[in-house]
Amino acid sequence: MKLRIMNETGHTELEVTNTELIEQITDHPTHWVFADGEMVSREEVNTFAWDGVDTVQLVPAVVGGSL
Repeated sequence: MKLRIMNETGHTELEVTNTELIEQITDHPTHWVFADGEMVSREEVNTFAWDGVDTVQLVPAVVGGSL
């Protein structure tokens, strides 16, 4: 599947297997995970059905608040 890792300078695209995907998710603990546009919680990562997924995005978490 295609993995897109977003960061402050742009993004990196990789073709990964399910095992490689889990490794990348683990290596980016502060990123949100989106599978085909749907957010996947960290608790679901190891049990999620990745076989039907085309694209995964790892996006830096956005924290909002007031000034």
